[in-house]
Amino acid sequence: MRTIYSLLLISISTLCYSQTTQELIDIGHRNYELGEYQEAIDYLNKAADKDQKNPEIFYLLGVCKSQMQKNAEAIKDYDLALALDPTYAEVYFEKGYSLFALNMLDEAIEAFDKSIKLKPNNAVAYVNRGSVKCIKGDKEGAMKDWKKAEELGAPLPEQECDL
Repeated sequence: MRTIYSLLLISISTLCYSQTTQELIDIGHRNYELGEYQEAIDYLNKAADKDQKNPEIFYLLGVCKSQMQKNAEAIKDYDLALALDPTYAEVYFEKGYSLFALNMLDEAIEAFDKSIKLKPNNAVAYVNRGSVKCIKGDKEGAMKDWKKAEELGAPLPEQECDL
């Protein structure tokens, strides 16, 4: 019986090891979409063990950690992704959100600036940057960003930036 159990464990280990990086990323992404963030992180870490040069892995790790309110850890993953691909607009967008969650408002605006520069039609980036500007007291900047978001098709409720 022990021999069968040992063979089964070896087979399972081999199966897990034989998964491609992309398969591990896909499983991690699926778990993320299901809200199973720790399971997603486990698979994405396995993918990272196989491929340290894939920015998507670190982007998804950051998104999962952000969802778990681990924003400082998420930022470290976003920085790894950006070191591999400094043109990854979605990473700057998500990093902006994590920075905002940590009340690092100037840095959040910088991240949203970079996201918008790389992907100027991202209406939500304008909404978020405008919201941070409003919190910082830049009513004019906030209103300008919200107007641009609306022009890009973002459905906005009545926005006020009362200071």
